[in-house]
Amino acid sequence: MTSSTPGRRPYAARMAPAERREQLLDAVLRVVAEQGVHKVSIDVVAREAGVTRPVVYAHFADSNALLRASLDREEQGALEQMARVLPDGREESFAESAVATFGRYLDAVLEEPERWRAIFMIADSSTPAFRARLDRGRRGVVTTLETALETALDAAGTATDVPVLARLLVAVAVESGRTVLTEPEDFPPARLRAFAEQQLRRLLAV
Repeated sequence: MTSSTPGRRPYAARMAPAERREQLLDAVLRVVAEQGVHKVSIDVVAREAGVTRPVVYAHFADSNALLRASLDREEQGALEQMARVLPDGREESFAESAVATFGRYLDAVLEEPERWRAIFMIADSSTPAFRARLDRGRRGVVTTLETALETALDAAGTATDVPVLARLLVAVAVESGRTVLTEPEDFPPARLRAFAEQQLRRLLAV
């Protein structure tokens, strides 16, 4: 419960330090997802969380520390989600595995929409440090995809430029994630999955 005095901001309810920190990082995520990275400041985050500036300063030295901590948390969360998205070996073919993986990826995006809105927004950001971290993650995904594509295309007898294809598929996945968040009625997951399956089967001739 909070108490207040006319003309003054209500006092924030007491929380354990770890709980308060998570509350503040939740507020940072909402600000990034809804307004952009450049809007993150001690004042804005304090208002979003419904606390005073000293409460924020008790946990973070400045807005850069807020952003770094938020990025660390969401990056870890995204990695954990992607670990569950990866092929589980139950699919019989590469096409089936790729379509199932794509579907699980879209489900992961919808499971944590604010996280992924922020990730996609940061991907468009001109902030070098944030872009560099996302680029490292993207390179890792591309490398893994190249290996899988080389094996699948060799088996199908299909010749193509695998490095280019891998990068294009990652770009399609990113845009699909954005679209399923911004235009869910026109582009629901089922429609995107059906298109992905059609194109993959055409590519692999299966």
